[in-house]
Amino acid sequence: MITFRHVLRSEWTKLVSLRSTWATLGTVAVLTVGLAGAIGYGVSRSDPPANAGEAVGAAFLPLDFFVLVIGVLGVLQMTGEYGSGLIRATLTAVPRRLPVLAAKALALAALTFPVMLVVCPAAFLVCQAFIGEGGASLGDPGVPGAILGAAACPVLVGLLGLGVGALVRHTAGAVTALAAALLVIPALLTPVLPGDWDERVMKFVPTIAGQAMYAVGGDNTPFETLAPAASAAVLVAWVLVALAGGAALLARRDA
Repeated sequence: MITFRHVLRSEWTKLVSLRSTWATLGTVAVLTVGLAGAIGYGVSRSDPPANAGEAVGAAFLPLDFFVLVIGVLGVLQMTGEYGSGLIRATLTAVPRRLPVLAAKALALAALTFPVMLVVCPAAFLVCQAFIGEGGASLGDPGVPGAILGAAACPVLVGLLGLGVGALVRHTAGAVTALAAALLVIPALLTPVLPGDWDERVMKFVPTIAGQAMYAVGGDNTPFETLAPAASAAVLVAWVLVALAGGAALLARRDA
């Protein structure tokens, strides 16, 4: 009898055995830390940060771009099996189907979160080392929470990508949908929304909610945002909606 433990072990093996998984995570790690150092150096050559929030924002500015890469990794975790035809064997072995998606989500989170727990403190420390005087320290109020939020945000975006992949099934379409949700739609909402509706709506957009998770005093977000914990709840809600939709379609559609 195939138990959830067996399914999880299988999905973990699939994920960690792919060279592309490690190439993606390695590239994100190196570029996030490297660019954080470069940004810190650039800041040190200009005006020092006015407060800890600006210093933290400088350290995690690369994350604003690389969360999409983790999201694409989540997309490929699902659509890759449809593209190769492996999904037929997977769903034949696990006819209930829903444990497959749950196991993929757990495997993705279990792999990416520890990586980001190393990358984000490293990026912060490297950036502050280059900034020097005027930079933030680990003991500053809000900084530990911002580092934790910075580590959690890419993981949640990866799970969002997994849900989108389950909904769309095709890699190109799913990546396009994810990029539109994270980058294109937020950019279009601001000029389209009337009056002060942008301030009311944008805090619930996945990208803005994610950025608010590693903001200190709201200083590294372009809009008025919710508190980091509330912003994390918003992003979790988006993830749950995407995964629930993907699970519903996975249970109904043929492989």
